[in-house]
Amino acid sequence: MRTGPLVRRGANVSRAGQAAQSIPRMLPRASGKQNLSLADFSLPRIAPKAETRSSCRLPINLRSFLAAQLGCQAEASDDTILSFAARADQLTLNKLARAIRRYSTARAHEAWVECSLTVATFIEAQAQCHPVLLCLRCVKVDFGAAASREHQRNGCLPIALARTEPWDLGDNAAEVVPERVQRLVEEFRALRAAFGLPHFDLDCYVRGEQLTLMWRPMP
Repeated sequence: MRTGPLVRRGANVSRAGQAAQSIPRMLPRASGKQNLSLADFSLPRIAPKAETRSSCRLPINLRSFLAAQLGCQAEASDDTILSFAARADQLTLNKLARAIRRYSTARAHEAWVECSLTVATFIEAQAQCHPVLLCLRCVKVDFGAAASREHQRNGCLPIALARTEPWDLGDNAAEVVPERVQRLVEEFRALRAAFGLPHFDLDCYVRGEQLTLMWRPMP
């Protein structure tokens, strides 16, 4: 299975396993700009009903920032934050909008590494039970049984983005898959933090049909 080229310091294509030919090549990229706003994640204009669940998935770092700004608990869910924002008065919303602009401006001047691929690629790989692995050091996503062996050297820092056992994706695969990828990212961050290790602010978000993983460059 071909995976994405390492954009920094030239192209580098690797193979891992025998994944389906229809899964496209990944295109990791290094980026110093990241301008995110609530508009990118379809913030509802009114608070969702208690028995419903929003399909909005905020990036983990943005969620933590908004939780702090709104006075929520640090581990507040997307729905909790969106509900707080939807019920806030206009003065609070104006302050929040200014804070988000400062947040976006600060991020735009920081160094971040990004790796984007289509949600459909994740869905296809999971449907075929292909392991999916992101390496923060190599800045690439690999598919197939050999992926984990490929990233056990040279200071690699891999994270599994899909379980090897089959998932029941149902009829909402385009929502279920990104949610589960984000959950794996959250587990990775929590595990690294528990052992006092850096997680490089690894994050993920969906914009359109693209799922983007981003993190601070490793030293």
